[in-house]
Amino acid sequence: MLGQTKRLEPKLFYAGVSLVDRIPPTHPLRQISDRVDFGFIRGAVARLYGRCGHESIDPIVLIKLMLVLFLEQVKSERALMEQMPYRLDWLWFCGYDLDEQVPHHSVLCKARRRWGCDVFVKLFQQVLRQCVEAGLIEGRFVHVDGSVIHADASLDTLQPDLRVLGEALYAELEASADEADESDGEPSPPRRTLVSPTDPDARMTRKNGKTVLGYKEHRVVDDAHGIVTATATTDASVDESHVLSEVLDQHRRNSGRVEETVVADKGYGTREVYKALHQRGATPCIPHQKHGGTHGTYAIERFTYDERQDAYICPGGHRLKRKPARRAARSDTAVRYYADAETCRACALRRQCTKNAKGRTVIRDRDRWYVEWADGCGSRGQRRHLQGRRRVVAEGSFADASNNHGFKRARWRRLWRVEVQNLLIATVQNLRKLIGTRAPKPCSAATVAAIQPVPIVPIRRHAWNSSVQTVFQSIKETILHALVTPRTTASLQVR
Repeated sequence: MLGQTKRLEPKLFYAGVSLVDRIPPTHPLRQISDRVDFGFIRGAVARLYGRCGHESIDPIVLIKLMLVLFLEQVKSERALMEQMPYRLDWLWFCGYDLDEQVPHHSVLCKARRRWGCDVFVKLFQQVLRQCVEAGLIEGRFVHVDGSVIHADASLDTLQPDLRVLGEALYAELEASADEADESDGEPSPPRRTLVSPTDPDARMTRKNGKTVLGYKEHRVVDDAHGIVTATATTDASVDESHVLSEVLDQHRRNSGRVEETVVADKGYGTREVYKALHQRGATPCIPHQKHGGTHGTYAIERFTYDERQDAYICPGGHRLKRKPARRAARSDTAVRYYADAETCRACALRRQCTKNAKGRTVIRDRDRWYVEWADGCGSRGQRRHLQGRRRVVAEGSFADASNNHGFKRARWRRLWRVEVQNLLIATVQNLRKLIGTRAPKPCSAATVAAIQPVPIVPIRRHAWNSSVQTVFQSIKETILHALVTPRTTASLQVR
């Protein structure tokens, strides 16, 4: 029997309607409400409010609204407040009833300006602490990476900033004066610094062959479950390697774990990074950057260093001798090796190697030992496996933030506001992983002590080849012995 057409007749009163009963236990907002205690927010912002005047909205409600803003990827605070009256789950999560008036969207902006970044840092740390207690952070392997965020400003608004340009010029001249003894050419002129009056903190960078105006977030992601343990926000012109020590220090403070192996891409492969990791007692899995030679097209990697004779062997088989000590005293960090001018002129590889009439020069940085040490950490298979994990864990973390939480575009302007955005996105991502655990168990001291670190043993490539040659030689001798040994009829019988 066909039913009648459904007609909605609004009632004057609704008896027995409860928002609590309409939010299922599996709903993400209910799980977040059950897992996270937001009571610390009131103590964190109490000093920022006076004793007189209008009573403010509960700070816990405001922080929950900001989490919903990124959890549901709502485009703006205005859109959030427009949708809230007909979202029962949002109303219940923030403690509002059906007949209550929701706050004005400007309240969130005012609270964010009043609180600053400290409150959101504490929120991020609170959620991260619960992830540690749930056993979601192992702490053995960490991945470090950075990603560019487009600013809410156009490249067409760029104009020279005289103050920033003057500071950049002064810093460039100071650096050129300090390195004048080590440089063979004239110091390069300072780059033209452009800023946008729309967002003065944003800076330019090159990304995939295009100029981008924006910011950059630097993250530390734990390998076990992809939990973000540290985040730092800079303008887009800051290189990733300059922030590595800062985010690793933050990782130790937030998670209580000491990193053993740091995995990153080639952008972090500098001598300064390797030196810093060596001093921290961490093992790098970072491919180093390869640069061209000082006077020619052949890079220093094409030359073989003879440690016993303290000389370099060029691709043509000729020897480059070290500069006398009394002349090299100008530099404390670099040693120069020169080839004989007559030998270079007669070499068949001269055009591919150097254009200097005096012959090829190779500069060996004394800190280059750290590059050789980093290249020898771990076997080729271990490094390939960890680099594959980096693409899944670190780059996957940024991809998830971009696809589900609007990471790639800055919602607000100025550096501190973009930092708030990144902290909220990282907090939401960690919350999603936290509520995904079915039965969180606190990680006791005995459990932590039972976790034995598995260090990456430095294995030199020539040592690996020697081991393989030894195995193959043993197999070869066994086969030859079996072929030349006389066989009896009994040995040929099938058993």
